[in-house]
Amino acid sequence: MPDSVHLACIYIRERPGLRRYLTRMTGNLSMAEDLLHDTFLRVLDSDQSMGKVRDPRAYLLRSARNLALNALATQRRTPELSDLPEVAHPAPAVVERMIAREELLLVMRAIAGMPAKRREVFIMSRVDSLSYDQIAGRLGISRNTVMVQIVRALSDLRKILEM
Repeated sequence: MPDSVHLACIYIRERPGLRRYLTRMTGNLSMAEDLLHDTFLRVLDSDQSMGKVRDPRAYLLRSARNLALNALATQRRTPELSDLPEVAHPAPAVVERMIAREELLLVMRAIAGMPAKRREVFIMSRVDSLSYDQIAGRLGISRNTVMVQIVRALSDLRKILEM
């Protein structure tokens, strides 16, 4: 299974448990949600492939724990929010990052929810950058079937993102 789909499946399966773990660890639901997303973004950005990790759950728990410990240490070194002057608006980069994170999660969920053949064709096209003819040859299907699956996958993603 391609790594991005594998990661999306792991995300859907492990998110609730990691969220509870981080909430207990930090005592702050908002911080736990941020750390949870940062954990998956770190894995997504890393050079390591989740397919090569023997125990993905343990790997994610360790990554989440390390991020939480770093955040808590930073929080202890940082003055209380009430001691800081008020800021009119958050930095645009922060807002853009939050939006990108939410869109990434929507796309990951949508890809993971696609029928297996459609997901496989979509990943081979958009992630592996294979041509329609290459995909058709590898999967033993017609080029037209590949095109139909890509159109349906893009339609599925468009519907999700428009919501």
